[in-house]
Amino acid sequence: MKKSIFDLSIIAIFTGIIFSVEQVLAFIPNIQLTVFLMILYTRVLGFKKTLFIAVLHTLMDNIYNGTLMVHMVIPMMMGWSLIPILLSTIFKKFESAISLASFAFLFGFIYGIIFIPFASYTFGYPIWLYFLNDLPFEFMMAISGALSVGVLYQPIYIILNKELSYYQLLGDKRYSSI
Repeated sequence: MKKSIFDLSIIAIFTGIIFSVEQVLAFIPNIQLTVFLMILYTRVLGFKKTLFIAVLHTLMDNIYNGTLMVHMVIPMMMGWSLIPILLSTIFKKFESAISLASFAFLFGFIYGIIFIPFASYTFGYPIWLYFLNDLPFEFMMAISGALSVGVLYQPIYIILNKELSYYQLLGDKRYSSI
């Protein structure tokens, strides 16, 4: 996959934004803008670039927090990669803020459920017990994701779309569909 300097810059900047915002909000459990940003990036940049951002973000987050362990990295990588995968396939037609907020709400539970087998195996908890104890945190992530997408998606999408469309005027045809 050939990348231009513009593409690499966009990926680096957007990865930095998602990483920084998550770290700023890290003191509040499962309240974050990561779901919103991944959805926004998928709709603006497309599948491949957002998938690359998801991988970089996961690695940076785990290195920074000192949790570069298999039982953390694999489910995080699977979880964040699901947003561009699902929004580029099954939920391709979800374009409105309301439908994407519904997706974000559902994703809050999917993301938490992905961790259950890894955590149960690592810590020896029964799966159902881990699920019941994690349910309030999944619900918080679902509400946080749905609210952030519902409130922020449309205005930020329009602004970002205009900014990237500027490069179309400069002759960069790759962003002409944005």
